[in-house]
Amino acid sequence: MSKRLTLAEQVAGDARDKTLAQLVRQASAWDRNVVAQAVLIWMRDHDTVTANDLRDLLPDVAGGVLPGVLRGMSHNYLIHTRTYVPSTSPSTKGHPVAVYRKRTDADRTEAA
Repeated sequence: MSKRLTLAEQVAGDARDKTLAQLVRQASAWDRNVVAQAVLIWMRDHDTVTANDLRDLLPDVAGGVLPGVLRGMSHNYLIHTRTYVPSTSPSTKGHPVAVYRKRTDADRTEAA
């Protein structure tokens, strides 16, 4: 059972999502595509993916693109595992990073 968010947490989450969506929209198609391709390649050999897994493998991409693409891919290809790991990026100071896994047919059936 997931924790019910307070109104302040909901507003903060909405603002974060809106900002992330704006960053991804402003990024070039090349940035978005290179990250999406990296996710697809990574998932061939791994069960889960996080921003930590890909950050060092990617060329420089616009800020916010990596988490934005992961979140965007969670609408059809990935599913959030509801778990987090600490970020390994020094600039984030260990902020929680979402863990995703490949969406299965069972997940799609359950969502329908």
